[in-house]
Amino acid sequence: MHRSVPHLGASGGTGLHPAAHHPHRREHVHVSDDLIAEQGQQPQPVPPGDASKEAKKPSFKGTGFLRLWTGESVSLAGTEITFMAMGIIAVTTLAATPWQMGVLEAAESAAVLLLGLSAGVWADRYERRRIMLMANLTRSVLVLSVPVLFWLDLLSMPVLYLVVFLVGALSLLFDSAMSAYLPRLLPRSQLERANSWMEGSASVGMVAGPGLAGILVQIMSAPVALVVDSVSYLVSYTTLSRLPKAPPSADPVEESDAPEGKPGPAAEPGRARPKETHREQVLAGLRVLRHDRLQRPMTLAAAHFNIFHSMFFAVNVLFLLKNLDFSPGLLGATSMAGGIAGLVGASCTPLLTRTLGQGRALILVYAVPGLAAVLVPLAAGTGRVVAVTLVTVSTFVYTCAVVVNLVISDTVKQTLVPDHLLGRVTASTRFISWGVQPIGALLGGWLGTWLGLVEVMVLASAGLVASALWPLFSPVRSLIRLPDDEENEEAAGDA
Repeated sequence: MHRSVPHLGASGGTGLHPAAHHPHRREHVHVSDDLIAEQGQQPQPVPPGDASKEAKKPSFKGTGFLRLWTGESVSLAGTEITFMAMGIIAVTTLAATPWQMGVLEAAESAAVLLLGLSAGVWADRYERRRIMLMANLTRSVLVLSVPVLFWLDLLSMPVLYLVVFLVGALSLLFDSAMSAYLPRLLPRSQLERANSWMEGSASVGMVAGPGLAGILVQIMSAPVALVVDSVSYLVSYTTLSRLPKAPPSADPVEESDAPEGKPGPAAEPGRARPKETHREQVLAGLRVLRHDRLQRPMTLAAAHFNIFHSMFFAVNVLFLLKNLDFSPGLLGATSMAGGIAGLVGASCTPLLTRTLGQGRALILVYAVPGLAAVLVPLAAGTGRVVAVTLVTVSTFVYTCAVVVNLVISDTVKQTLVPDHLLGRVTASTRFISWGVQPIGALLGGWLGTWLGLVEVMVLASAGLVASALWPLFSPVRSLIRLPDDEENEEAAGDA
């Protein structure tokens, strides 16, 4: 059931990841001419002066970023241990079928369909640090309930479905709040590097977490691994509790609401107003995506990718444990290769975007994961050494590409979307890109039952490669670079 590598939009700081607000920016984020090359022109590398400016290492000292980074990394590692350990329990203890594994995978992301958009409204409406703390405490209790029920001989697949669904819902809420919290700590000029840090550690957590889970299960059993996991959420809670509070951003008043004789800011179509209903605020994020020339194709590409990602990983653990005869410990050890890959991908992202531009880099990292994924089904029928090598290489390349994708995508979003809408836009993106995952997971489980696991994984790999067509045939292809704080200040002065 466990993904073993990050999926698009998963990033918390980022999946998917400015301190100063810029009210002059439009909500519909039609990217200006200095961001998008004219149609037919090829993107050019950033001039040396700009490249050197982007390459400057920001100082995170005194910003609270390191606490956020640590707390988010521990929390994410805990979540990944949860899903891996529960997947192993389902296969080894409850004898889950391919269909049941598909349902378990779908339960994790089903929360997006029910709560995805509301999570963004809550992240914009309430104090974001408090949301993260509440999510960590509740997840700790939920995870601890599984080993307790196991020892009482009351554990069943429906119970696992429920716990996975609730943990997924709380993780969604945590990620929405955390993604909107990050730009409060740092100026936009530091966001790409900060997102690289976040995605690097996140990828370590998302892959080392399952690896640690596999090793813990091998040594102590899956229920005990979940006890350790429950403690990890408490560690994250303690770290995040030391962060400064982040009250919701106040929405500027409309022109008609300004005092007589004092003009107010121009109205923005998606800006939440005091009289707006919950439903209207929920739809504000979707309106931004509908009109945004960059966010729309990027969100659709992520949704396409995640359908086939979920199809692939719905049967991945079952394939590795049953077809390749991996032990839980070996499963964990091979998945840990992605931790190194995440660090490599995160550290290389700034250089890659300066060399290729954000658009070309995105096309590349959408195509590569599918080419890596097909190595796993090719391991069927090979010897143990070859199988372990293919799975390890696949995990490394897949994770590296996905992490680069997440850093770029989330930096674009955090740079161009106003702070008061960031939580809702993040949630809307995840509603679309994560909301399709139950479809992919159920399809993977069903096809795995009727066609076979190898056939499903090959089909999913081809679908992953095809996701690169969305950025290839959209304005994303011509995206060269993003504005920094100085450019926006100059634009504001000219206005």
